[in-house]
Amino acid sequence: MSVQNTSIEDWLTYLQQQGKSKHTIAAYRRALTHFIRWNHAAIGEDFDPSTIIPRDIRDWMSHQRQVEKAAPSTINQRLAGLSRFFAWAVSQNFAQTDPTAGVSSIKLPARKPKALSDRDLRRLLRAVHGDGNARDTAIIEVLAGTGLRVGELLALTIGDIELHERSGSLTVREGKHGSYRTIPLTKEVRTALQAYLSDHPDSDSPDSHLWISGHGPITHRSSILRILNKYASRAGIEVDISPHILRHTFATRYLEANRDDLRGLAALLGHSSLDTVMIYTEPSLDDLAERMERVELGII
Repeated sequence: MSVQNTSIEDWLTYLQQQGKSKHTIAAYRRALTHFIRWNHAAIGEDFDPSTIIPRDIRDWMSHQRQVEKAAPSTINQRLAGLSRFFAWAVSQNFAQTDPTAGVSSIKLPARKPKALSDRDLRRLLRAVHGDGNARDTAIIEVLAGTGLRVGELLALTIGDIELHERSGSLTVREGKHGSYRTIPLTKEVRTALQAYLSDHPDSDSPDSHLWISGHGPITHRSSILRILNKYASRAGIEVDISPHILRHTFATRYLEANRDDLRGLAALLGHSSLDTVMIYTEPSLDDLAERMERVELGII
């Protein structure tokens, strides 16, 4: 069996042993196969991992861009798969060096994270309020009204919630990277939490889990996802929904109401750097088109 066939089959077996999904393995296989075909056509030799140099990788990427007109995201995905192969090939002595190590992926324009439209958010909230489940209502109102990560939501205790007649807050005691922050609560979120806590069996115990079910504390992300999917289905929302999408929805809505307040958004989301929230300011293609029309019409 040739070096080519031996290395490829061993690599695919290794990926399976590492628990990679069939989808991932298939994508990696396609990337490597694409490079092997290009290599044979361009060099006229059978594929040997030990002979590939960085110039080959750059020429391969250039061919995809200039000749195949492949999308940058597709090229980057193929490069990622090839990089995985060569990292493994070096570890198995099929190659002495990784030719992809010094080759950069194509820089893509930043894209705003997916968020629910105002219409879909309204439909989701109506569905959960209409059901009358105080806990589910409070969970969705908190996610949509604070931008919490799902792990932060699940970690909340009774003592982390502070509610007053005209104000309220919740405290994230250990967010990402160990961060600590306090988030003010809107009237809608306070009202939902008050309704839920009024029937909470441990509402007087600060250390008790905030979110509970008939089986005990809710501690798994999958439970929150099931709740969201339940009401998204009832609301007829066709886009995928998750706690992270509600986080992006909160961030998008916050900046729409408070333009340029990146520092405030970063504090609410628990980001230490403003660079992280800059993505929410990236204009869409429609935004750019509208701005160009305004220039053309002399509207400044």
